[in-house]
Parts: sequence; structure tokens; C-alpha cells
Amino acid sequence: MSDARKRSEFPSSKQNCIPARLWLTQLLIRLLPSTRFYRLKRELLFWSGVDIHPTARLCSTVRIVSSGRLSIGADTFIGHEVLIGGGDAPIAIGNSCNIGPRTMIVSGGHEIALEGPRIAGTGFSKAITIEDGTWVSAGCMVLGGVTIGRRSLIGPGSGVVRDVPEGWVGYCSPAKTPKAIREEQAG
Repeated sequence: MSDARKRSEFPSSKQNCIPARLWLTQLLIRLLPSTRFYRLKRELLFWSGVDIHPTARLCSTVRIVSSGRLSIGADTFIGHEVLIGGGDAPIAIGNSCNIGPRTMIVSGGHEIALEGPRIAGTGFSKAITIEDGTWVSAGCMVLGGVTIGRRSLIGPGSGVVRDVPEGWVGYCSPAKTPKAIREEQAG
């Protein structure tokens, strides 16, 4: 089944997240067992403006703080205590992805202010794309403005601050991409 077909088989919210609804939804979701009631969680998140496929699964401790567009694809699993947020930029998590526990996917940041009382200047947000089949391991941080290519692997505790090509392993902080997955398997 093609990716486009998987995406078109479910209703799309075609809107940005609604922060007040997200807040209420997350209060309710936290009352549910962590790895149960996936359908109810999806329906509540859809009501909150999240574009989520009916086969996606999120643990109850996932935290979403965003006013931008968030889409989560088919057969994607998002683990315990994951934080997704950071402003108005879109965040897209593809089909068949695994997002490990305590990962942060944050599209927002601040410019550096050389003048004034604080170094954190004007806020901004940049899009994040995690393409199909990607595995982002536990404890990673994915920052705005990056794309993680199809079927890539991000090692535990890595900071992703630049694009990761399709089929590559990224690790360290900031994540380095020293070799393709196929090269690693051959060696």
C-alpha cells in the first residue's frame, strides 16, 4: 500500500493544534493506562487538532504543546514521556515510525539577542519532518528545521540539529552521520 494511500484513508484535521483542547485532552489521557485505550487517545487528539492516523499509538505520558500543525502517520508508536511542541511550525511524523521514551521533538527556539537583559531573543519555530520507517531512540532531542530521512536510525541520547539522510544512522550530540545503514551491516 502506498504512503499516499495510507495517508488518504483517514480523515485529516486540516488545521493547527488547538492549545486549549490539547490541554484538556492531555489531562484526560493521563488518567488512562499508559499502553491501553489507543483509540480513545487518538480520537481525543484528533478533536484537539492533531492529524493522527487510526493505527498510531501513543503512551499516556506523551506531552504535546503546540499551536502548529502536527501529523502522526500510520502504525507509528510514540513512547513514554515524549515531548512534542514548540510553536506554529508544522511537525510531521511519518508512517511506521518509532519514537523512543523521553525524546523531545521541539520546533521552537530563540534568536540570540546581543543586546538587552537576556540572551534569548525573539522566539521562532521551524518545521520538523520525521520520514517513514524512522526509529528515534530513547532520550533524543530533535530540533526545528531538520528532516530525518526514511528508515534512518537515531541513536540513544542524540541531538539532531541538522538533516539526516535517508537510511543513515545518526548518533552523538549533535548527531553525526558517519555511515549509511547498509555500510554498517556489510562491515
